[in-house]
Amino acid sequence: MQPSKPPFATMDNNASFQEEETLSISHILHVFWLHRQMFIAVFVFITISASIVLFQLTPEYTSEAKILVGAAKAQVVDVKAVLSGDMSTDDAVKSEVEILTSRSLAKKVITRLDLLNHAEFNPQLKEKSFFSNLNPVNWIPDEFKEALGKNSEPLTEEEAEQQRLAKATDIYIKNLTASPVRGSQVIKITFKSTDPKLAAKIANTHGEIYIVDQLEAKFEATEKASAWLNDQLTELRIKVADSEKAVETYRSIHNLSRGAQGEGLLQGQLSEINSQLIIAKAARAEAGARLRQVENLLKNGADIETAPEVLSSPLIQSLRQQEAELTRKISEMAVEYGAKHPKMIRIKAEIADLQANINTEIRKIAAGLRNEVNIASSREQSLQSSLAAIEYRSGSSQKDEVALRALEREANANRILFETFLNRFKETSSTQGIAEADARIISAAEIPQQASFPKKPLMLMLIVIMATVVSSAVVFLLEMLNPGLRSPEEIESLLGVPAIGLIPMINDRDAINYILEKPNSSLAEAINSLRVSITLSSPDKDIKSVMISSSVPSEGKSTLALCLARGAAQSGLKVIIVDADLRRPTIEKKLGLLTKSKGLTDLIMSDEKNMAEFMFKDEKSNLYIMPKGHADYINATDVFNSHRMKKLIEAMKAQFDLIIFDLPPVMAVTDARILASLMDKTIYVVSWDKTPRKVIKAGLQQLVNANANIAGIVLQQVDLKQYGSFDYSNSGHFYHYGKYGQYYSN
Repeated sequence: MQPSKPPFATMDNNASFQEEETLSISHILHVFWLHRQMFIAVFVFITISASIVLFQLTPEYTSEAKILVGAAKAQVVDVKAVLSGDMSTDDAVKSEVEILTSRSLAKKVITRLDLLNHAEFNPQLKEKSFFSNLNPVNWIPDEFKEALGKNSEPLTEEEAEQQRLAKATDIYIKNLTASPVRGSQVIKITFKSTDPKLAAKIANTHGEIYIVDQLEAKFEATEKASAWLNDQLTELRIKVADSEKAVETYRSIHNLSRGAQGEGLLQGQLSEINSQLIIAKAARAEAGARLRQVENLLKNGADIETAPEVLSSPLIQSLRQQEAELTRKISEMAVEYGAKHPKMIRIKAEIADLQANINTEIRKIAAGLRNEVNIASSREQSLQSSLAAIEYRSGSSQKDEVALRALEREANANRILFETFLNRFKETSSTQGIAEADARIISAAEIPQQASFPKKPLMLMLIVIMATVVSSAVVFLLEMLNPGLRSPEEIESLLGVPAIGLIPMINDRDAINYILEKPNSSLAEAINSLRVSITLSSPDKDIKSVMISSSVPSEGKSTLALCLARGAAQSGLKVIIVDADLRRPTIEKKLGLLTKSKGLTDLIMSDEKNMAEFMFKDEKSNLYIMPKGHADYINATDVFNSHRMKKLIEAMKAQFDLIIFDLPPVMAVTDARILASLMDKTIYVVSWDKTPRKVIKAGLQQLVNANANIAGIVLQQVDLKQYGSFDYSNSGHFYHYGKYGQYYSN
């Protein structure tokens, strides 16, 4: 046993008393074992309730169809201006999803399949189930519901039909899902229904009506476009005729002829002379350039033969060849005849004649170039004069030409617009009846073989998991809300007071006799251990008076007092137990005595000094018992606070080895606080796993304030099976109650 410590020691001062408390698996298992009945009850209730609801749920079947939007199709003609249908973008696919989930499309399917005659889509056709009768909303009369509505007037048959269709559409849209497949132009259409065949049929019909709706929309668009184009063509045809007639009339009035290309006659002549004048100026400039080159060569004495005109002359080339031939002969004959030979002189004369002829020919070329320049200049002047004459003539008709061109442009624009509309009209007219949808079904919905909801195996597993979690939560919640103490560690950690005993749970009346009948039982050992602990709490002091109290009633303090007294008496000590609970005495009742004997109150009120008349001896043991007595009118506070009480205790100490006082609960009355200061030791009884911790702490605080010498706390009514199943291995001496029970007899 640990030595006695001051009550309500702080955690810091008591840190060496025990090791740090940790949450172990055995602790968790013990918590579950303590609350096993609650755990099983909650688990079974949740499992059965949820299973009943699960098997009452109506199964739902989901069927799925897939549609490819933006499908490639053959183009007969290009009508993109009339029918735009690019569905390759994400926005286009999302737009088609909105169309698929639209109420208008849903109503078409409902009408096609006559879904208003199915109870699933018409709540009025459903039979009321057992659970529907439990719904408080269904308890309200229909007349009262109608009275709460906005429209109190009765609905016509058509309005009622529209209302049913609207409700059916709401149910239809709720069970319909259209979602694009990521990274593709495929849209999944899924529908949930309680009928698997109907689910597949609705999914397929929804896709078919969507495609038909597309075709109808295109046909309608084409028809509208054709009608509009036809109206426009009629107006444009009239405009073209009027504008062309205006052109011809204006030309005739102003005598404006039209050339080959459609322009005015004067304008054509003016253009032609301008072109010829430009050519003449270019020819004159070219001839003048060649003449200036030749004259410069002649004037500067340069080699005239390098001029292009000279080089290109055939006569000059022939004369140059003859000159070259004669020069070669001179070179050959110079060696044989000499420079003054007649042949040499004759050949040189021929060469001189050739050179004279060449110079004459060059002068003729230069004269020809002068004549060419003069002719070009004369032609240029002539064309310039003609141009001036025509410009003068056309000046007066310039304004008429401008107006005519404006009329011609307007007529031409009307003609082009008419031809464009005419071509578009032909295209749209040719596509009527051959339009193709931008979507097609690539995967038809099949009849589902298994329900998509509820998935009973999975949900049963989830129910079991949920029941386990909730039951565990309830167990831990109860554990957190548990007010009681279960172990010496909890006592010492919370209160700073040592636990000096654990008393096993035995019926109160049986426990009193059990201590005598089973001296080797666990109860007897617990009582003996408690008595030793009391003695060791103050080893240097002779402890004779012990007070036993508790926080609240029914914690087993009186039973403990009798067991402790009988155990001490059996060991050979002279022991007396005093029933000091003057308001609710229980000692005689627990011993089974029917008559009340004189006791404590009678002794206090009398002058007799012989205590023997106010006590009796236990027949089954050597224990002396002093009951409460007959004086019911006295005040307990006055009795315990009197000088006689102090003398009585001293007298008892002189006659007995151990005096045990059974006092009322501390929180109920003040008796224990008054008498505590007169006792050698005070034992505080706590009901195991029952008495609230705050109450225990408050009661101990009152005893401390009354200067009570508290030996320790005793846990009463301990369930040894539960205590033994918990890992109280740190409990030291008390650990044997759970682990070594086989050493004690029953």
